[in-house]
Amino acid sequence: MKITAAERDALLEQIHTRLTGIDEVWTATEAEDWEQAEKVAQGFADELRLVVEDLGWGETSGETIELTAEPEVLRRVLTRMQKRGEARREVEEGERTDLRLREEQTAQLLELCQRVLGELGDP
Repeated sequence: MKITAAERDALLEQIHTRLTGIDEVWTATEAEDWEQAEKVAQGFADELRLVVEDLGWGETSGETIELTAEPEVLRRVLTRMQKRGEARREVEEGERTDLRLREEQTAQLLELCQRVLGELGDP
């Protein structure tokens, strides 16, 4: 199965972001939550395996990348990434809505100032 260099970069960026949370394994073991520790550790192991075996760490030549990881690993990683992508999309949509509201309020404020100042005339 092949992916484009742009797809690889998008996936790798999400994996890099995810790796910043690797202390979740430590937190789960400190709490003696062995089930959670196993689940989280498996996720990181899958993602690291995909990077090491297929994606690489640095920049690529821009060519397509052949995914050679086991189908189970790909399925687990891509399912997690899809869920994260969907959650991120929801956040981004909310941020765009908030930005549009702020832009509308700013436009209303500027219109108000121009109108009232125009009606007041020069001091």
